[in-house]
Amino acid sequence: MLIDLLNLMQVVVKVKSTEPAITHSCWPSLIAALDSESGNLPSELAEMASATVSAVTGAATVSTSLAPFSGTEGTYMLPHHAREIQRLHRQHLFMNTTTGGQLLVVPSIHDKKPLRVLDSGAADGFWLRDLPRQLPSHDLELYGVDIGSDLFPAPDDNAAHRVELRSHDVRTPFPHSWDWSSKFDVINQRLLIWGIQSTEWPRVISNLVESLKPGGYIQLVEAEWIDPNNLADEKTRPQLRKQAALQEWSTATFGMDIHIAYKLEQLLQDAGLEDVRKVQFDHGYGALARSKDQRDVSAELWVECFRTLDEKIPDGGIPGVAANSKEFHEFLDALEIEIKTYGYQPKLNFVYGRKP
Repeated sequence: MLIDLLNLMQVVVKVKSTEPAITHSCWPSLIAALDSESGNLPSELAEMASATVSAVTGAATVSTSLAPFSGTEGTYMLPHHAREIQRLHRQHLFMNTTTGGQLLVVPSIHDKKPLRVLDSGAADGFWLRDLPRQLPSHDLELYGVDIGSDLFPAPDDNAAHRVELRSHDVRTPFPHSWDWSSKFDVINQRLLIWGIQSTEWPRVISNLVESLKPGGYIQLVEAEWIDPNNLADEKTRPQLRKQAALQEWSTATFGMDIHIAYKLEQLLQDAGLEDVRKVQFDHGYGALARSKDQRDVSAELWVECFRTLDEKIPDGGIPGVAANSKEFHEFLDALEIEIKTYGYQPKLNFVYGRKP
């Protein structure tokens, strides 16, 4: 079942740096875990999760869990090593349970026609390799760009769908030599809130629009991590209230915007896109997760993404959160318990627009 899949992936990332490379040979055991207890998961989600694993087996090639990869230092707020890629894999699978397996919500995908798709911030191409599961009858051309290329998997000549990954910083225009002007039918970009500064969003979107065909769609996916009109109560949910302070600090201090999800529609309209729409999902963690099986692992997955921020704690600590690394990890331990007990449910926004 899905919980076994997520737990097994969590075990995989704990290998020591002296151990051999992890390859896609671990995936059959993950599929077996799904198949053996699929009765505990709604049938459509069990099938979706199993299909996801099958679709991306060629992508799970990792060197060592803490081997750093170059290109993202000082740009991407979260870690830049193999363990972060594994966290992103687990995050992807968990998000699939929130959306019912939908990766794209744009209207054009309903037409049975060839689609040329670009994923901006593609990491190792996991999202792209999963896309054929949602669009099995489409003729797909799949491209991805990411600022760091060290974890791009080796090309798989036997893959049902070829994925082409290139190293590029989307804050700059795509190279003219690539001939990507008006090339793509759909462009996706997901969860780059900790990778793009607030002033850079218009430029990034402009660069993507340049590569979009007339009539094509851009889809931006970000979460409303903080609801300013419904903050957690300091007395009954003190750790969740501290979490909001941490989220504000971890973005504003480095020029990023924790509230960018609320602004995506206006950003797309300002870029000249039409028919801008938002599709929203409740993305529950812990006690508010979609199923009981996900409650513990989702809370652990969420808190895990903050652990390495202890390396960025300034002298004097994080205001309203922790004075030092020890207090920071004590806070995260308490936050995990609080989320498992009461839950945390941000809104996941899929915002798309069409190029005239």
